[in-house]
Amino acid sequence: MTEPDLNAQRIAAANFYETHYTGSDPIFLEPGVKLILGSAGSPRHCRFCGKNEPEVTFKDEAHALPAAFGNTGLFSNYECDACNHLFGEGIENHLGNWSKPIRTLSRIKGRNGVPTIKKPGRDKGWRIEYADAGFQLTEYEEEPFFEIDEQAKKLRFDLHRDTYVPVAVLKGLVKIGLTLIPEDETPHFRETYEWICDTDHSRDFVANFPVLRTFIPGPMRNDLIVLMVMRRRAEIDTVPYAFFTFAYGNEVLQVFLPSPSQDRCINGKLFRLPPFPIPGFSDQDKYGHPKVKVENLTNRQPVKNEKVTVVFKFDAAAH
Repeated sequence: MTEPDLNAQRIAAANFYETHYTGSDPIFLEPGVKLILGSAGSPRHCRFCGKNEPEVTFKDEAHALPAAFGNTGLFSNYECDACNHLFGEGIENHLGNWSKPIRTLSRIKGRNGVPTIKKPGRDKGWRIEYADAGFQLTEYEEEPFFEIDEQAKKLRFDLHRDTYVPVAVLKGLVKIGLTLIPEDETPHFRETYEWICDTDHSRDFVANFPVLRTFIPGPMRNDLIVLMVMRRRAEIDTVPYAFFTFAYGNEVLQVFLPSPSQDRCINGKLFRLPPFPIPGFSDQDKYGHPKVKVENLTNRQPVKNEKVTVVFKFDAAAH
């Protein structure tokens, strides 16, 4: 793909979303920024379980975005303690397992720093961890997990994900979007709130639910998060009702927010959606073009020891 082709696609995508959607102001999170969504006035209401004080309590600080993604400043008054614990021990744990490889390689600092990836099981084995001096790799001859191609100047990792249930990951992503939407939009998503609160992940809800995932090669900031919610324009009825974008490190996720009532107009219809245009990224001539992948996270069965292949480019190898 040539540079003019890429620019033409970005312009076409920008025009598409300008025509079909209207967006909220982006949220930029970086160190030192703190933002709390919703009023702290009593009685507080939980938009997830639908209960009010004093039936439920709001003593804990609820992250609007899991801390694993580097969120130290965006919190929500919309989430009661019971739902906060439910999500933290359930769908957010699955989301964390699924996203760990990219969070490690993008140097995203969670509560305990950049996560370490290691060989599954209790036995001693390979590991990749990040410290202030850079990445540290531990490998054993009988179980190599990376290859160096000095001629092509590429380093290939064969990593793995901890066990996760894909649909639970999807719920974890949708939960972020349902935290970000304005209060007057919540009635359109009542069934969706019930779905993400249901710990029975075998429940049928949405058959086709793509997540668009863009990987941006090259050095990117690991301490900046950008979030934005988009809603379909009133005169449009040919695209999904709402989605949000979530950019962190080298990754941008575009996650649609299903609304059974508002999406009825597109039931049974085929449509094509371009990836949401990315405003800026690293030197493409040096690092390559962004790569878009469509993730299908509707599977309801646990995925164990899934391999994740990642390729790095380097300028020179030390001997």
